[in-house]
Amino acid sequence: MSVGLFRLTFLAACASALLWAAVADAGPPQGGIPMDLYGPTTYLSRCSLLHGDTVIWNCYVTRLLADIERSHDPANELPRIDRKVHAGHGYLEVNCHMLMHVVGRMYARRHHITLANLQHYLPRSNDPGCSAGFGMGIVMTLGGQIGRLGPDGAIKLCMRAPTRFRSYTCIHTLGHAYMRLYHGQLAYGVRACEALPASQAPDCAQGAYHDYWLGIAGRDSASRTRHAVTSARVLCVRAIRSFVRPCWYRYFVELPPKQLPDNAAGVRRLCRGLAGLQRVGCVGAASLITSPDPFIQMRVCAALRGDAAGCVYGLNVQNLATAAGPRRVRLIEDCVRLPVSARGRCYEWLGTALAVVTNGRFGRLGCGWLASADGRLCVAGANRMNQALVTFS
Repeated sequence: MSVGLFRLTFLAACASALLWAAVADAGPPQGGIPMDLYGPTTYLSRCSLLHGDTVIWNCYVTRLLADIERSHDPANELPRIDRKVHAGHGYLEVNCHMLMHVVGRMYARRHHITLANLQHYLPRSNDPGCSAGFGMGIVMTLGGQIGRLGPDGAIKLCMRAPTRFRSYTCIHTLGHAYMRLYHGQLAYGVRACEALPASQAPDCAQGAYHDYWLGIAGRDSASRTRHAVTSARVLCVRAIRSFVRPCWYRYFVELPPKQLPDNAAGVRRLCRGLAGLQRVGCVGAASLITSPDPFIQMRVCAALRGDAAGCVYGLNVQNLATAAGPRRVRLIEDCVRLPVSARGRCYEWLGTALAVVTNGRFGRLGCGWLASADGRLCVAGANRMNQALVTFS
């Protein structure tokens, strides 16, 4: 398809986009990594006393939405909810991001949020759980408006975010929004991302592929097209080179294997027979689901030898967003556990990822705790934090 024809098709789709129904999903999404459904929690604790997956899910959606509505200030209420959820643990802490996708979409429709007033509602938080989920839910409803902005306008919208983490989240969500605009037609969603600047397009593409896998799994109201490819081994080989890792990254999260990997052998099993960039993408995706704890993941990466460099791209660094500074330093110091051939990539990537979750502070303050050569690699990575992250959660 020519660029001109693509633009005409894009504008036509914008003009004919349907309004989504303003109702909650009927219960928890199917598929995905098994969650702790009944773990104890203290915030909104009445929901955890109920029985049945659908009843519990809808209870949390309803109560979370009610709390946000009562506040009349979601931008400041979401950070407070983040703190309550982390203190309460259990089901809500594990599932809050996906719950807030639903809540954010409902809130956006109720309050007729537009691109013009979007910044008034977005959470003032870098938390990857509830706040990020709510913001993504809102932006998902704005596909038609985002389409009319064009690629330059869409990127300008995202880059106005006050932190790098939030600008990345916005760009990732553009991919979701394009997919919702095109009713799950991956070719159009990916092509919309490809029209963005090369420094940001892969992060948009990760959102588009993520929405595609959500649709295959029957989750989060994402669309699934007829005759859709259901295997990353088939789909991702068709992707352009810069989109291969984004294609793989969320595959195992939404379509988990029967036996979840918790060691190097498990990762190798999932990626058996793959080579080159496809293997790197698969290893990063498999690493992502080994553990939510990046320190445990690092031990898995250390045992992967030749695949260790690809493994570090799946580290759940975002889970250290609210951690004390010494824990972030300790994580990057653990790069020494990896084979020599992978250490440079590890220092650079963690320099980038830790700079993102601290809005650049780690590059200025954290990298200096490393030995000189390792510290320089860390700083070089931190300096690239505004480039495409490709496999960031």
